[in-house]
Amino acid sequence: MDNLRTIKQQLLAQLRPSLLEHKKIACVQAEMVTNLNLLSWLKAQKTYPQFYLNFRDSKQVVAAIGQVRCFLELNLAQAFIQENHYPLVGGVQFYGESQFFLPRLYLQQQENKLKIQLFIDQTKDFAQEYQDCLNALETFEKSTALCPIQQSIHFGQKRAAQAQWCEWVEQGLQQIKQGLLNKIVLANETLFHSEGKLNAYDFLAESERYNFGCYHFLFAETEECIFIGSSPERLYQRQGTQLQTEALAGTALVGENAQETAQQAQWLLQDKKNIYENQLVVDDIKQHLAPYSQHIEVSPLGLKTLRQVQHLRRKISAQISPEYGDNLFLNAIHPTAAVAGLGRNEAIAFLRQTETFDRRWYAGTLGVMQKEWAEFCVAIRSAFIEQEQIRVFAGAGIVEGSIPLLEWQEIERKALGLISLLQE
Repeated sequence: MDNLRTIKQQLLAQLRPSLLEHKKIACVQAEMVTNLNLLSWLKAQKTYPQFYLNFRDSKQVVAAIGQVRCFLELNLAQAFIQENHYPLVGGVQFYGESQFFLPRLYLQQQENKLKIQLFIDQTKDFAQEYQDCLNALETFEKSTALCPIQQSIHFGQKRAAQAQWCEWVEQGLQQIKQGLLNKIVLANETLFHSEGKLNAYDFLAESERYNFGCYHFLFAETEECIFIGSSPERLYQRQGTQLQTEALAGTALVGENAQETAQQAQWLLQDKKNIYENQLVVDDIKQHLAPYSQHIEVSPLGLKTLRQVQHLRRKISAQISPEYGDNLFLNAIHPTAAVAGLGRNEAIAFLRQTETFDRRWYAGTLGVMQKEWAEFCVAIRSAFIEQEQIRVFAGAGIVEGSIPLLEWQEIERKALGLISLLQE
């Protein structure tokens, strides 16, 4: 990796002069023409936290290591964004806990151009900051090959067995019947065990090879617990004052051949229950965006086809008022009715009381935000890799007319997007 070694020397040469500048946050940066596999690069790094996002609809990948500043409140993250043009990575967990950080090293690959930024906090001790920068750069020029998964994977247990989960659905349907909710999204957690430590970077690389049309993400606070996933769903993308989001709800199978898949698609596009479920998500997003938008448009109903399932999708565009920041949009949209339910507060309270596991980052949102643009995915089709244990999540939207057994079959299909990679 001679190119990276050269870049490393450039960064080191700029480091000490930058530490002497009179700024709160200094940035040393370099650019090069290369097609670096950032997941392979990240696998070789030993500095934490680590963040990785391979964007769904553009040839952009970002990777970040280390932490210069951390923000556990959205308003504080937004204040930093307003004052600086630097990126923050991280997100908001399902139940609202925020975690954004300015990384020590931030790499952005677009097409064949790689941009590297090294951030330095000049309000901290000079010697410690200098050493932290050196530590982050120590293995900068290294990458580690991404390997096929070799370990045997064994089913452990489902957090909720079929009978218990179907009972949760019945409880949700009672809430809907009583008019307390319009929709509830119930999830389950499945535990697997591997023979030997499973490498999260290899696992995600495998998912990237098979699960097209998805965001691929990795967030690791430490090497002992790494959250990864391949999500088909965008929370939102903001470019200036133009915001793009979507309603992704309503599910059918992908068949064993093109004809079966087409038949399932036609059924899905005409099924009243699934169309109603999708419309609830559209209405919820529009309602929460309206106070911050000058104009909102909704596309006709379409399909989002994945490896194992296909979903109904409506794209939503909003012209947003320039005085509003991403902290407001994150609070307004997340969690959507596609992953929580409707009404939102009642659905979240029901899930807290009912589900027997902590969602944490599952169905939360992860992404990148800075002054000019932001993009976040919904962290579904995801798993925690914890040494030799894998915790996989999947959920289903429950509305009036839902049949518990069919909803159970739906979450089993959704989980296949990741589980099948462990079993092939």
